[in-house]
Amino acid sequence: MAALLAITSMATAIGIDGTLPAMPAMVEGLDSTRTLVQLSLSMFMVGVAVGQPVSGPLSDRFGRKPVIIGGLLVTGGAALGCALAETVEVLTAFRFVHGMAAASGFIVGRAVVRDRYERGDAARVLSLLLFFFCFGPLIAPIVGAHLTVSFGWNAMFLFIALYSALAAILFALVFRETLERPDPDALRIAPMLRNFAAISRSVAFWAYTACAAASYGILFSFLAGSPHVIITFFGETETAYAYMFAGGMIGSMAGMLAGARLVGRFGVDRLLRWGVCSASLFGLVLAGLSWAGIHHWLAVIGPMFFCMFAFSFIYPQTVAGALQPFPRIAGTASSLIGFVQQIAGAAIGMIVAALTTDGTQGALAHGVLFSSLFALVAYGLVVRRHRTV
Repeated sequence: MAALLAITSMATAIGIDGTLPAMPAMVEGLDSTRTLVQLSLSMFMVGVAVGQPVSGPLSDRFGRKPVIIGGLLVTGGAALGCALAETVEVLTAFRFVHGMAAASGFIVGRAVVRDRYERGDAARVLSLLLFFFCFGPLIAPIVGAHLTVSFGWNAMFLFIALYSALAAILFALVFRETLERPDPDALRIAPMLRNFAAISRSVAFWAYTACAAASYGILFSFLAGSPHVIITFFGETETAYAYMFAGGMIGSMAGMLAGARLVGRFGVDRLLRWGVCSASLFGLVLAGLSWAGIHHWLAVIGPMFFCMFAFSFIYPQTVAGALQPFPRIAGTASSLIGFVQQIAGAAIGMIVAALTTDGTQGALAHGVLFSSLFALVAYGLVVRRHRTV
């Protein structure tokens, strides 16, 4: 189940990570600027955020399977539009649609986990889902770099279109629906607002969601800042950057696998506490290397390996904790978590990208440090008082 859900939700990761090595080439190919090309990535993230409050209720009403299949098909069409774009404005528009469609896979996947599993089991399966999911960020930049070098920046979008179509076919053939009783009122405005209101009144939900959003700030600071820092400023090639980025994401995979094995022994809350403390420690190391003037790719990728390991202890535990009180409307709750964390991540990413102008990793490091400290404070002040798992 975890591997299958990861295949369908990987379109989101590939849409971000697979295109990172191509971003400097997009600037030249579209005769644009670094800021506008970065905006196209940010609009993809905003599209993911906007798509999540839609895909969650849709899956509560019609079932998980049709929503994921439809999302994959639209993702493929939007990626094809990106590949054929001749201006950065057209690219940005298709990237927004791409993000909205790609949101369905991961959001509905989390609802599937909630349909099938409870408490610690849900956190364990989410960790396994994210472990398989991390193969996307691990492999996609390498594929994207080689495709960009060999065929140009358009090639990765063609790859995404093909991948999405094949994933839709596989999911249609293999997956069995997990929603036993669809909610007929899920798409009616008044009941939808009541569902969102009921979720919003939960202090525990917002406590866990704050930690989840902060963990996305760590991730998106790395995504937004690393391509231009390592390729443009440090002078590394697109292919070299892809392998460096993959090295950082191995930390996430290791953390997901470790979390899946340890959560049954130590519990959700203890793993979350370890995660926020570790992220803060290595965020401080990353910032300290920047303050010391050590401007080298290893000073970025090294600490980020451990930050991403910590991210993998934070994220599954916070999602499991936030969804636990809402078994009947897990899709809606999942979409609200996703919306908040994606908006927070996109905002941090845009700020980091805008401040990455001095040729150093300073903005990236400060984004990671701020996000990790925010997660630590949210856990210490709120989550521990309102535990659900």
